Amino acid sequence: MDTLENGLTVIVSPDESAPVVTICIAVKTGATCQTEADCGLAHFYEHMFFKGNASIPDQTAYNERMGDLGIVQNGSTSDEIVRYHITLPSERLSEGLEFMYYAIATPLFDEDEMAIERSVILNEYQRKTTSPYWNYWKARESVLFPSAPWRSNGIGLPEVITSADRSVMDAFRASYYTPDNCALIIAGSVDADSAFALAERWMSPWEYGGRSDYDALPMLVEMDRDTTVTVPTIPGVELVSIDYAGPSLVTDPSATYAADVWGTCLDMMNGEFYRDLVTNGPFMDISAGFYTQRYAPVISFYGTPRPGRSAEAVEALEMEIEQLLSPSYYEGYDLHAATESLRRHRLLSEETSYDVAVESLAFWWVVGGGLGYYDTYLDSLASVSMEDITAFLDEYVSGRPRVTFILSPDGGGCPE
Repeated sequence: MDTLENGLTVIVSPDESAPVVTICIAVKTGATCQTEADCGLAHFYEHMFFKGNASIPDQTAYNERMGDLGIVQNGSTSDEIVRYHITLPSERLSEGLEFMYYAIATPLFDEDEMAIERSVILNEYQRKTTSPYWNYWKARESVLFPSAPWRSNGIGLPEVITSADRSVMDAFRASYYTPDNCALIIAGSVDADSAFALAERWMSPWEYGGRSDYDALPMLVEMDRDTTVTVPTIPGVELVSIDYAGPSLVTDPSATYAADVWGTCLDMMNGEFYRDLVTNGPFMDISAGFYTQRYAPVISFYGTPRPGRSAEAVEALEMEIEQLLSPSYYEGYDLHAATESLRRHRLLSEETSYDVAVESLAFWWVVGGGLGYYDTYLDSLASVSMEDITAFLDEYVSGRPRVTFILSPDGGGCPE
């Protein structure tokens, strides 16, 4: 890993298993950077990435150039990271880096192309609203993140998408799409020194920005009292979830290792958690876990109750949570098996150079604030003890405020 003079982090991961290379640009932005006035702009910007720029005039020419280079490409927007990647033959690395430089540094934001993508996104929004879980998703935004629900709204608001123009996109680019707010990851059949040299050649003209507020954003989860929200849905669909604010990678990274091992233990179907709630209880399925985040970490218990047994399921889950706060609850669990499962998952997530570049290094560089957390993750998991899990539960679950969501066909009172 190295840093160019303009602030761009460059990470190279050689892999000679196939004659291809994946080039990924990870951007420290996403829904969490949004305000109410620009909710959805992170997603809209992603749609405009593979379009015309200072080197390639329009979408048609862009597609032709991708064909010439043998490129497979995609982008993704999530709450805390945006990623763009291309995969192409490794002998075309220099041309691939040139391709990515013009895409990231010199977008045109042509109004006709924006109109096309605006329609695509609005259609995507409409499809999401037809999901039987739509009201549940919206309730989680407004209840778990009451001060800024738009910071967890990746799809955006239709009025923002409708009104966004070139000037708005340029302003967003100036804030977040600068080299000091990004990482360039090159993984595949490449020589590390040559890859660094080519990255410097093509990416050095990209101008430093220094305007990103990503690392200074406030925490998002807010829970000050126990809350129950009943959410309406269509017949045949039911869900129960209980959520707590979890440890952030910013404020308490050490607790996240215990959280991962604990969640993996509970998800083993041979444990007491599954037996009590599914085998002998009111749920058809049940899960518990923690998704590592910087700004919106949530500990979730969730499952599908048997038809008509939602109220019983809530009561049973609440009782189970009280029991699992005791260390004796875990006597039948194997912490080593849980850490081994997490280790295997890590290995599978890095099976190809694409996986390394896009799924692993990009995510952890952004969300982990660098690669330190990623590099030490497996060793840190191996050292997790029952005492660590007990300390995690005492700090983040025992006596802490929680939000209970009940998704039910006869529900009501869904927050706006």
